[in-house]
Amino acid sequence: MAQTELVSRQDGKIILENEYLRLAFADGDEFRFLELSSPDNNRTWLPDGGDFSHLWELTIKGPDGINPEIKPMNCRYTGASFEENAISASVSFLWEMRLNKNHHYPVRVIVSLPRESGLSEWKLEADLPEGWVVTKSDFPRILVKQQSVSKLIMPAGWGVEYTLDSFSEYSAQYPSCTGSMQLLCIHNEDTEALYYATHDKDACIKEFKVKNRGVFSSVSTEVIASESWTPASGGTFSMPFTTSIGIDNKGWESAVVNWYRPFTFETVWGNKTFESRKLPQWVLDADMWLRPHFTTEETRKWLKAGLDFFGSQTACHWYRWHQIEYDVDYPEYFPAKDNFRDQMQEAQKIGSHVIPYINGRLWDPQSTSYHRQNGQEHSCRKADGTLYTEIYGSMIPNSVTCPSSKVWQDIVINLTTRIQNELGSDGIYIDQIGAAPGVPCWNTDHNHSVGGGSFWHLSYRTLLENVRKGLLPGNIIITEENAECFMDLFDIMLMVNTPQSEDVNIVPLYPLVYSDRMMLNCFLYYPLSEKVNSMAFRLKNVMGLLWGAQLGWIKPELIMAPEAREEAEFLRKLVSFRKEQHDLIYGGRFMKEITPTGDNPVLDIPGMHNSHAVRGAYWVGANGNEAILLINMDNVLHRIILPDKSERLIGGKECLRINL
Repeated sequence: MAQTELVSRQDGKIILENEYLRLAFADGDEFRFLELSSPDNNRTWLPDGGDFSHLWELTIKGPDGINPEIKPMNCRYTGASFEENAISASVSFLWEMRLNKNHHYPVRVIVSLPRESGLSEWKLEADLPEGWVVTKSDFPRILVKQQSVSKLIMPAGWGVEYTLDSFSEYSAQYPSCTGSMQLLCIHNEDTEALYYATHDKDACIKEFKVKNRGVFSSVSTEVIASESWTPASGGTFSMPFTTSIGIDNKGWESAVVNWYRPFTFETVWGNKTFESRKLPQWVLDADMWLRPHFTTEETRKWLKAGLDFFGSQTACHWYRWHQIEYDVDYPEYFPAKDNFRDQMQEAQKIGSHVIPYINGRLWDPQSTSYHRQNGQEHSCRKADGTLYTEIYGSMIPNSVTCPSSKVWQDIVINLTTRIQNELGSDGIYIDQIGAAPGVPCWNTDHNHSVGGGSFWHLSYRTLLENVRKGLLPGNIIITEENAECFMDLFDIMLMVNTPQSEDVNIVPLYPLVYSDRMMLNCFLYYPLSEKVNSMAFRLKNVMGLLWGAQLGWIKPELIMAPEAREEAEFLRKLVSFRKEQHDLIYGGRFMKEITPTGDNPVLDIPGMHNSHAVRGAYWVGANGNEAILLINMDNVLHRIILPDKSERLIGGKECLRINL
């Protein structure tokens, strides 16, 4: 039997279609993207009459500083060609740009559709003469029709869901805390979801953008190109990855699990099992973290009280142990404060483990080491030659250091060695690597091609692999946040930066993909404006437990304060419950949230999205055992109904496991 055609010309259209996806383009004198839909659904995701002529944008650099932005409207569209084989079909759309009066140079958009996939693959190429390079691309730029209630899923931290408000803009910088993964989804009231992702195994720097314009939203990916992507002698610029676009009629969760999760097993960061990470037993047993600051007698008192209350296995993440001010004079952390080593040893003798803080990305330009080691030569530089400079709570400008620098790599490696050997820590926390965005670098003396690309990820990979070689037995390294490309390099990732407000619904995007390979702690920051004795504090730890994180990460003096007693007791109960779920959480898969019906009221959570009183999660353990975890964060008993229609009573502030 002959194979069904995937690509054809029909009624003035070029059609790419299989049983999962239908794409239609105008077959004429101008480019028009006409249809994006499921074959069994008459509704297209593209707005009627939308202008799809601006599918791409390239910024190129030529001789003598010429730096034009090239768009389809500046070019001549010359038509399309297509080909088909046993695996897929593709259409190549061609524009010609005129860079000098004698020659035209082609720009190609290639759209492919595999036979047995719901994903279309989009690629951008451009031919350039010698001396010209592509410096930035914005591709593919598509317009998406909105329904009365369309929602956007973005990969910030755990994952967030926004209601697409008129004339709002959203972005995710990858890799960072705002873009922990390379995807976004838009879903509608009927659950059908648009999936938009780059399956980029090298984790190149990029930014996903969504701009709401009322009746439609524009979706695109902006990439600062590495100049190595354009041949120096002239030739074809080619994006080193494709963009995947598809439609899932079962919803965004199905799209993410069926399309993004399989991709991650093909990557260097996602191909390791939880068991293969060989985490020290004390890490697995910790379940709860305290966050002491400074080394005063008050620190000693409250830390001892916290360890006595929550148990000696509780781990400590220690800030401000160094003589220098926070965010000032980095990386000159030594000497430690006089009392730090003694207080750390006291905690360790009880049975706790201590991880001190350093920053792995910032270098203070006013520090002695910056001047002595020519720090400016090891900092990332913008295209105009200036340094990237960031200011945090200390109000002191700090330089973003290039991770490719051998000098910087040695500084971080030597710090981890000293902190372990001279202070006796149980590892080290290296801030910002998993949280702060990668930046392009145009320092021509560095060990990478100028511009963007994969150097940020690959350079930190080299740095951290060398740090790991120097870890003492039983010691670990941690970072802030969960940029996916670094997850295999850290033993734990600290979750604190997911957007928090009453308008943002936090969703388990990251656990749906990585729960069987991740080790996370905490859930969100506890801002000073938020009381510990609050439903927001309670909700954060409930959600953290259900989604697989270790709990707490709170200052001992806050959780042990008299007014926080009720929440401290509830948190201790959650810690105890979590210790009984290791067979599910460690190496197991978070499958979905469970929201019981029946008597399950919605509680007002000031500063956060409102929540049902009883929340649940369905997990499958590494050995195939299945269970539902339920937590009632209300103070009163509720009679709930589970998805199988069975009823359960769950008391106020109680936890329940139901084996399936």
